[in-house]
Amino acid sequence: MNRDERVVRSYSAVLLTLGAAAIHFAAASEHFSEYLPYGIFFVLLGFAQVGLAIALVLVPSRRLFGAALVGTLAVIGIWLMSRTTGMPIAPVPWRPEEIAFPDFAATLLEAISCLVFIRRLRHLNARRAGRVRLALVTAPAFLLSPLMAFGGVGGALSPMPAAYDTAPFVAGQTSTSMVDLVAPDGAQPLKEFTLTAALTAVGGQTAWAYNGTVPGPELRVRQGDRVNVTLINHLPVATSIHWHGINVPNAMDGVAGITQDAVAPGGRFVYEFIANEPGTYWYHSHQDTMNQIPRGLFGSLVVEPNASAPTVRDYTLMIHGLPNSDAVAVNGSASLHLDANPGDTVRLRLIDAVSAMDFGPTGTVQMPVLMGAPYTVAALDGHDLNQPQPLGPERIPLGMGQRADLVFTMPSAGAVRLVGIRGIAPFPWSRPTTASVTIGTGPVPAVNFSSLPTFDLTRYGVPAPDPVLDATRFDVTRQIVLSGGVPMFRNGTFDVADTFNGQASPFIQPINVRLGDLVRLHIVNRSRTTHPIHIHGHIFSVLAKNGRPISGSPVHLDAILVGPGDNWDVGFVADNPGIWMLHCHVLIHAAGGMSMTINYHGIYTPFTMGTASGNIPE
Repeated sequence: MNRDERVVRSYSAVLLTLGAAAIHFAAASEHFSEYLPYGIFFVLLGFAQVGLAIALVLVPSRRLFGAALVGTLAVIGIWLMSRTTGMPIAPVPWRPEEIAFPDFAATLLEAISCLVFIRRLRHLNARRAGRVRLALVTAPAFLLSPLMAFGGVGGALSPMPAAYDTAPFVAGQTSTSMVDLVAPDGAQPLKEFTLTAALTAVGGQTAWAYNGTVPGPELRVRQGDRVNVTLINHLPVATSIHWHGINVPNAMDGVAGITQDAVAPGGRFVYEFIANEPGTYWYHSHQDTMNQIPRGLFGSLVVEPNASAPTVRDYTLMIHGLPNSDAVAVNGSASLHLDANPGDTVRLRLIDAVSAMDFGPTGTVQMPVLMGAPYTVAALDGHDLNQPQPLGPERIPLGMGQRADLVFTMPSAGAVRLVGIRGIAPFPWSRPTTASVTIGTGPVPAVNFSSLPTFDLTRYGVPAPDPVLDATRFDVTRQIVLSGGVPMFRNGTFDVADTFNGQASPFIQPINVRLGDLVRLHIVNRSRTTHPIHIHGHIFSVLAKNGRPISGSPVHLDAILVGPGDNWDVGFVADNPGIWMLHCHVLIHAAGGMSMTINYHGIYTPFTMGTASGNIPE
């Protein structure tokens, strides 16, 4: 065999082996912090592969290729064992590890190098190759190895954090743990509930549900009640409950990795808070929300006011996707019928719980339309509007997590119908499913949807005094720029992230406040999609849209719907100490990086998010 041919023919194996070695060196630092024996193993493996690559160039031989084949197959075998049965020597013995892109890339390079080794063993006496043939033989490895090494090394150097603390304890600083931020003792009327999260069958599909239903049971209480909810977890994974829109003490916010550890399978957690604010709210998992909410872990929470205008019919309508399906439903039905008689006053509490995965600028937005009777938008996100005017049919924009209360009087003849509810379109060319709600009986007038106006919250209702809207100065001002499709290494892989100010969670600089601060946020959307930006523990007062101050009723929201190219100014009073999330409520966007925190001075959390704790809030 010609030595020149032997050396050149070894270059493919050299490139593949060096690519795997680079990934192992890059991954070593994370493994040192996670488990020392793993770190040592990866460094030694990297050096062994570098040594093998050098030997393949300098002293190629049948024995060397045979040894390289056996050793590389052993490395692949160890990897397969670690991902299937687990290893006896590991941070948790015999627990399989998840597959990440860096180890997949390294194993792929090693598997291909094994094929090269086999080929070299079978064709050791091949004739000398010409330059063209050598280039063709080497080109695949020359292209693949740097590409996979780039992705693997980048992913290994940007892993999902093992234990990221959004607000760590600072030695020497007087601090309060958010665990201590609970509801004060009192003699309020007590309302107790138990929510058991478990697998159940819904429409022939396996769902994750509270108390066996999707949506979960409605929790209806009165203003001033002390609410006590016990979560029992019978799921195969950890979970939690977040109380969306209602201002609870920070220790009860239910965000895994920030305000609690996720509740392990077989565990339980008791949430307790005082329902001070009447309105329409909801609850849902805040552990791995991108996967757990679509499977069915959500339900409604209604706080009835102590004094209110009489309503004969009061219905909560949860708009949601069906588990393991792109279909949409309202309270579990695609065609819901509600009872009402002529002259009845009806209140519809609309909650958008559709786990939107959008294509296009409005793909995340529901546009329900009420036909058949004049109505008022009495409240948004649970908060009443001042002197709302009657409306004809209009499209009411709702982003995921947002709510709208519509109030009307049933006509003397005919039904009232809620339409314009659509499911997820998984592809740009897909036609989404639809759902509707009929109230009463009889015909409903036809409406041309294309000609309907869109409800404008900035001009609706009558102005009234509002301490935040009327403020002339703010203690904290922050601009938040929303961007989508930002390429970066994140959580162990090369990803297209959604960002706040060019950064992805959890590494976004928090908004730091002190108790009593008046905070103004200027939110700018430079992406091509709509983002409902949701705040925990506080209520936004809407100040302006695209530089134009609102001219109608004061508007109080816990999520502001920011369309492509739009900018909104909102303010809030820092009156609820803790560590609070601020994030996009399109689940794929939050998981993709659009999540940050509002940190109060002197408050810390003992909880961490990441692979070590298993807490993954989004």
